[in-house]
Amino acid sequence: MNVLRGSMPHLVLDKISIHYDGQPAPAVERVSIDVAGDDFVVLVGRSGCGKTSLLNVAAGLVTPARGNATTDGRPITAPGSDRTVVFQNDALFPWLTARENVAFALRLRGVRPAERARRADELLALVKLGDAGDKRIWELSGGMRQRVGLARALAAEPQFLLLDEPLGALDALTRERMQTTLLDLWTASHAGVLMVTHGIEEALVLATRIVVLAPGPGRVVRSFEPGFSRRYAAGEGIRAIKADPAFAAARGELTDAIFEGEAA
Repeated sequence: MNVLRGSMPHLVLDKISIHYDGQPAPAVERVSIDVAGDDFVVLVGRSGCGKTSLLNVAAGLVTPARGNATTDGRPITAPGSDRTVVFQNDALFPWLTARENVAFALRLRGVRPAERARRADELLALVKLGDAGDKRIWELSGGMRQRVGLARALAAEPQFLLLDEPLGALDALTRERMQTTLLDLWTASHAGVLMVTHGIEEALVLATRIVVLAPGPGRVVRSFEPGFSRRYAAGEGIRAIKADPAFAAARGELTDAIFEGEAA
């Protein structure tokens, strides 16, 4: 499935400041992030730095106190079909099959039943669940459920995927396999990705650009372009990438950037 647009879309958070009622200080102060249609941008940082708040601004769930959030120059004022959010909790409908869950977005768009089923099966195959279409959600493992959630997100053919710790609830082995699944989906869908994670190695594997935030208030302190996801997309194996001394060096540099200035 290819959802590539004729021109590359851009999601822009420009000098975003976020204030929550009852809080004396801003949660986020003047943060700018640009996500193009072929980017996989990952937000990392210590707790309280505003990662999820910024993602929620991009999703249209939070209105910033100052600054502008846009897609292709159009203000983001509410959730939209051009941006699909995947949370840590898969939020699937347990009474439906995997195929029916994926087809739900297509149903909302008025796609005919036969076409819904065909496209849902295509997307399930894309997330390596081609034989699970008839299974109920409660029959699937945590990793399989999250794959269904990703397939359902792609069914809307979004320009951007917004991922809030989508692998955080998975065990370590499943999480590692899901990282390559995310990279495969990013390559196949041509959707830009903005993702929040607490995983340092996960950020390095997935990101074309890593934005490091610090708390008090949330602000950008560093930006990295590690390049490992591009290497995977070009055909290099993930184990070879992680065994590269450059990967270990990047992990140390990113760790230092995240915890720089933290009190001992």
